[in-house]
Order: sequence, then structure tokens, then C-alpha cells
Amino acid sequence: MRFLLCGQGTSEILWSIQAALVDLGHESVLALPDISQDVLDRRIDALFVLNLFEIPRPTVEMLRGYIAQFGGQPGKGPAIVHICLKHPLEEIGAGTAEQIRAADRWMADNSVSMWCMCRGSAEQAVRLGLSRVFHEPLGVHRWICTAPAADDSVDLYKRWMAPDTPGLQRHPYAAMKGPSDHMAETSARDRVLYLGQGWPDHLESGREPVSPAIQRDAEAVAATMMEQPALHRVQAMDKCGLAGHSVDPAWTLEFNRAFTIAFAVENRRRFAIALRHGLGEGFALWGNGWERFGLDAGPVSAAPRNAYHSAAACLDFGSLAYDTAIFPRTLEIVKRNGLLVSWRHADTAQLFGACEDALTFTGEDDALRLLSALSTDADHRARLRSAHLDHCFDALALTAILPRVIARVRG
Repeated sequence: MRFLLCGQGTSEILWSIQAALVDLGHESVLALPDISQDVLDRRIDALFVLNLFEIPRPTVEMLRGYIAQFGGQPGKGPAIVHICLKHPLEEIGAGTAEQIRAADRWMADNSVSMWCMCRGSAEQAVRLGLSRVFHEPLGVHRWICTAPAADDSVDLYKRWMAPDTPGLQRHPYAAMKGPSDHMAETSARDRVLYLGQGWPDHLESGREPVSPAIQRDAEAVAATMMEQPALHRVQAMDKCGLAGHSVDPAWTLEFNRAFTIAFAVENRRRFAIALRHGLGEGFALWGNGWERFGLDAGPVSAAPRNAYHSAAACLDFGSLAYDTAIFPRTLEIVKRNGLLVSWRHADTAQLFGACEDALTFTGEDDALRLLSALSTDADHRARLRSAHLDHCFDALALTAILPRVIARVRG
């Protein structure tokens, strides 16, 4: 099959998908940062797209119609897989049942499916009437593919690649370096590193405050999930008696906004404060919004990612968008050979396997104990890193996940 990968956002996701598709025997192209004419004039069976719903719908329809003239299923354009980086309801921008129905009809008419990396969010979206949403973990791949360019450089983008492409090369994912910052990379070396926002201003910017009733609902669900980490949000909502509300899109949008702060932001706050006090300068914190909690942090920067492999541990307290441990930042740490240590929640068992007890924590004291021990034992860290990376590249292999995704969208 032939796949076009495009869109705007976390392009590292597409690097891995493209290389995995090539290793599965397909032909694919990274059409980034935009789609140029030279990659389009051929049969294309499916698109993987980031932030599809930021593209005007007539533009998507026009693109599918143009591609359809080059072959594929008779009378049909290519299938489209939209990779959700936010909650599906927020992706489509729908606040009413009719808007959801209209979006669902448009997706069905244009063969659009939504790949949601979070099981709880996917189930919540289906309850709301989005029939085109499915869940699969995002997955990892060890390699990135390039091919030789005419000027003796290498092509990563806008070059169709297949297993038999002349000069095709596979590079270790970790060889891909972002912008360099010596201070940032040095500060992360042999320290416990956390890279992420402390307070997400975009959640409240220009919006009315969440109603007190929904705020209480969000806090109740968050408390339930903190006490029972194996639950995802829909399971916790049901335990809190909120199943009836969960089919109301307006309630869901307001609930999700409050829940992000009550759950994800609260976890970041409590763990970051505890580790700053307990580890002192052994804790490297980067990102905006931490001053709200009285914590000094380095500025927003992608540079510390270059040092994931040299940090004593790379932390995760949870995604702002989802209640899953398997999302782009955690997978970036794995693909860059870092030692991932996480707060234990719904799917850490899948992410860590036999290493779960050694690399996850449930509370502030537990986090401090675990990280203090890891910080002083480099040999133990090396053994855990090796075992965990082997588990991830097996249990979350994109070469196993993508055939399921492809079969779903073709069916």
C-alpha cells in the first residue's frame, strides 16, 4: 500500500510511523511541512494526518478528490487516519449533539477515522456519538528512514520511500537531534529531569469559569483515579455516578477543562514540589507556568530532549490532554533511550511490563524514595533502562500496531 503522512504538530510521531510502514513493506512519504505537488501525482491509498480538523473541510475534500483520480478504490478517495493529539470532541470543535452528528457524517462521507491514543477518551467520544473514533496505543519504532538526495545530502521529507528504494538508510531514532542548547543539555545530565508545562494558560484564556457543580464532579473523578490508578476517566466517571452526564457534549467540554486541572495539573504540582524539596539541585525542571507554584524552572525548550539518554531518570506525571501513560512525550523518552519513570496510572502496566514496580510510583514519598535510590546507582539504572527499552520496542511496536490500524480503516 502507499501512504502519505502530513499535517502540523508533533512531527516526530510521523517519523516513526513512516519508518515502520517502510519496514512493513509499504511505500510512504513524509509530506512535511506542507504537501507539495510532486508527491501527489500517483495512487495513494491512505493518509495519516496530524491536526486534520485545523484544515478547512473543503480543502480536505478537494485533496481526496484530486488523489482519487490516480487510482485506488473505484469512485473513492483515500482513507484518512487523523491522529488525535487532543480529546476527540475538542479536535472537532463540537459543543452540541447536532454538531457531533454533522462531524460524524462528514467523517463517514470522507473515510476519516480518528486514532485516539487514550482508551478513556476514546470511550468517552463514542458515548457522545463519534462512531469513527478508535483506540490503539501510539507505539514506538527504533528507526527513522532517509534516502540520498541529488546534492549528496539526505532526504527525510517529500521523498517516497519503500524497502527497495536505492540508498535507503535506517538511522537510530535517537540520532535525530533537535536544537542544541549546551546549558540545557548539561543541566539534565545525571539529574532527574522533567520537561513539561506547570500551568496550561490556554485552558482558561478568554473562557468563563467552570461551574461549581462541574468543578466538584471533576475533583471527585480525579480523586477516584488517584486512589485507584488502574481506572481510566470513563470508569471513574461511572463510579462517581456521572454516566448520564457523559453523553452531553457541552457538559463534557466543561468537565474536561476542569478535569485537566484537577487531575493532570494537580499531579504535576504535587510531585514537582515534593521532588524539588527532596532532591534539590538533583531535580532539573523545564517548562512554563511553574512560577505559579513557587518553583523555579528552565524556560520552554526542546533542547533537553537531546539529553534524555544521559539523565539519571526522565519523569512523567501524566499528559494534559489524556489520562494515559502512553503519549508522545513518554514515547520520545523511550525512543531517545532515556530511563522513563512514571506516576502509576491506567496503562503503566502496558508501558512498563515487568519493570512497572521498579519504574513507577503512586505518591510523593514513593516517588522520592524510588528516584533517590536510582540517582545513586548507575549500574541499576543501566540494567533497568535496557530491560524497559526491550519491553517497549516489543510490546508497543508500531510494526504490530499499524496493521491493526490499517485493517480497521480499510474495513
